[in-house]
Amino acid sequence: MTSFKTRNHIEIDHNYQGINLTEFALVYDDQTGNDQIIETFIRTKNFSYDSLRDSIKENPNKGYLRRAFDIDKIKISDFKKTDRESTLKFLIDFLNEPDWGDDRNEFAKLLERYLEYYNKFEDNSFYILSKDWFDKKDERLIEPESWCYTYYFLIISIDRNSRILNFSEWTYD
Repeated sequence: MTSFKTRNHIEIDHNYQGINLTEFALVYDDQTGNDQIIETFIRTKNFSYDSLRDSIKENPNKGYLRRAFDIDKIKISDFKKTDRESTLKFLIDFLNEPDWGDDRNEFAKLLERYLEYYNKFEDNSFYILSKDWFDKKDERLIEPESWCYTYYFLIISIDRNSRILNFSEWTYD
């Protein structure tokens, strides 16, 4: 049986961009693969509630934007499985997109802060899910959230040696 316990929660914001980071201690059978750990995680209260931003948990009836994915319709095959270097490349490529305007500097600040944590991840397996990979009318996206976010993606990493799952939700609204 796989279970998760919240160890740390940090929110990093620059203007309308932000990263919501949550670290979980993992308990799992050694035979359980990473795909199954992720599949289990996204179906738990740890994902649906514990890893929410504090403002959403404190004021659940306020009109905050929620997650952009209908997680009941997301499958593990929707995630891109990567390694440490490929995840960094994804983030750097995202930073270097041509259509940023003045907002690139804000993303660069977020990325710099994230890398403080990311540099601790040595042999982690990474899973990335971005709203940009889906057609706007895809049933896996939730409206109006998927329309409101300029970008929205999740990065989940697993460190089997230390039995830690790191979840990060990147948003710009």
